[in-house]
Amino acid sequence: MPKPAKTLDNMTKHLTKTEQSVRAAAESAVMPTRDKVRLKPPAYIRSDKRAAKYWHMILGRMEGISLLDDLDTEILAVYCSMLSRRDAAQALLESMLMQAEEEKADEEIRMAILGMMVKLQGQERAILQYAEKLGFTPSGRVHLARKRAEKAAGQVGDEDDLFGD
Repeated sequence: MPKPAKTLDNMTKHLTKTEQSVRAAAESAVMPTRDKVRLKPPAYIRSDKRAAKYWHMILGRMEGISLLDDLDTEILAVYCSMLSRRDAAQALLESMLMQAEEEKADEEIRMAILGMMVKLQGQERAILQYAEKLGFTPSGRVHLARKRAEKAAGQVGDEDDLFGD
């Protein structure tokens, strides 16, 4: 697992003044400075009420943050759709647990519940990975800032940056 990225204020590494200014500029590019994110949800998000709710909630929270642009519409849509499916799976799991408790479930039902729990954990891991890549986590935002600083300093070429800016 990669080492978590740190903000410039929390770094102990000694940087030159040029590196510090480039890093500070890159961090400010991913911190709240943008007017408004203008992304339109795809049709499959508009038709899923829960996913649409996540879409609007995330964009509301991102007010003033320069993380996404029009190219990120699909990945954000997949992320919202995954959150919606996670909620549905969680509701199903809770229903299965209540039913199993009421009926004194046999071994087969308990195995089905365990399988559902494992699937839900896998979904949650994937959601966290998407959140990290989209910059929705603190370490994800700092990682994006570091990449921008390295690119601005000439340390990273366009071909080295898989996710772009």
